[in-house]
Amino acid sequence: MAATINERPCSSAASSLGDGKPEFIQKIENQIARINAIYLLQKEDGVITISEDRAIRVLLKRDSGQFWPSIVEFLTSVPLSVYYDEDTLSLLVGMVNGTVYEYTIAADFNSIQQNRHWEAHTMGVTGVVSSNSARMIFSCSKDKTIVWHCADTSVKIGSYLVDSLCTTIKFDPESKICFVGDYNGNIYVLRIVGNSGQQISKLSAHTAAITSLAWDSKRGQLYSGGADSLVIAWDIAGQKGNCYELNGHDSKISALVLAENPARLFSVDESGHLVCWDLKAKRIMAPGWHDHDRCELCDVPFFWNVKLCWDRKTVGVRRHHCRTCGHSVCGNCCSHFTTFPAMGFEKKTRICNTCHSKMQQYPDQFDLTPLAVQCELNKGIATMCLHEDTGKLAAVSFDRSIMLWDVSKLL
Repeated sequence: MAATINERPCSSAASSLGDGKPEFIQKIENQIARINAIYLLQKEDGVITISEDRAIRVLLKRDSGQFWPSIVEFLTSVPLSVYYDEDTLSLLVGMVNGTVYEYTIAADFNSIQQNRHWEAHTMGVTGVVSSNSARMIFSCSKDKTIVWHCADTSVKIGSYLVDSLCTTIKFDPESKICFVGDYNGNIYVLRIVGNSGQQISKLSAHTAAITSLAWDSKRGQLYSGGADSLVIAWDIAGQKGNCYELNGHDSKISALVLAENPARLFSVDESGHLVCWDLKAKRIMAPGWHDHDRCELCDVPFFWNVKLCWDRKTVGVRRHHCRTCGHSVCGNCCSHFTTFPAMGFEKKTRICNTCHSKMQQYPDQFDLTPLAVQCELNKGIATMCLHEDTGKLAAVSFDRSIMLWDVSKLL
């Protein structure tokens, strides 16, 4: 991948986020067990949760201002994943034993009815999603399989086996393309044709497990978050293999949620650092890292270049890479740090002396205006959910509390 260092993002994109910040609304405390997934209701002031104590809970806000459970349904196994359709009131729950359950929640949120269940996998169901237009239900599992069933009869239609345990899944009903992340950091792009899955591509840029996916059907962009603390934007519709790194975190990404219409992506990590990314901004693709055995600026050998170290009677040094040009350089030639939002670096990153000099000499050619809004939630976050129409964000912390935020000023 080649990067154009002197390219400048358009000013309108750089300022589209404004000065908005998430505003704290309320905390829902005293949850009995760890929450594995949450859904933020749009038509009611409430949430649906699945927990380690094998329970589905619907928590609604009462006149007192407090949230109390209107439904508590205990399951036979621990639920791992959930999908809810507010139009059909259908709730899908993936279990640790490989079973998928389908429920219908009453319109008044006072009762729940189990419709059916099926043995979809042999291990835990890490992701489940339904498509009303395609009339199919998709699930992925730690048993390395993606399976799709008929939404009307729950009869298995087809399956696909990947190389590592699956972690998350998204489906685009219009193109019938399924995106599946795995534990090794790969993303499988599958076209579903009847009972077969045709692998279109395998996206490999993360160095650790994929923890979350978000699909922007309007722009044809896929966003992936990983345990390597990196968020990557994949240009699927462009069909050129372009991807853009979004660097704003220092720990494992817990969740990604997308606001499609205003073109905003929210990412949160296990330390509670929340970033809102402006997806309208013009970005520059990060360069590929050069593979050299000596510094490209001062020619000092790296420590594994034994022959050159011996010839020069010197001790080799550690290799670094400039994040803005990709050159292999030593520590002395790569001692500067800067943000570079156009290339996705919202936190300071290492650059070489040459790039630093260019930035100092031609500041008008390097727009360092932030293209994201960052804030601290002050708690480690396990998962979250967003409703862009209401402008509300629900974040679940590791201490089993649910925090509600108003993010409408960012939308």
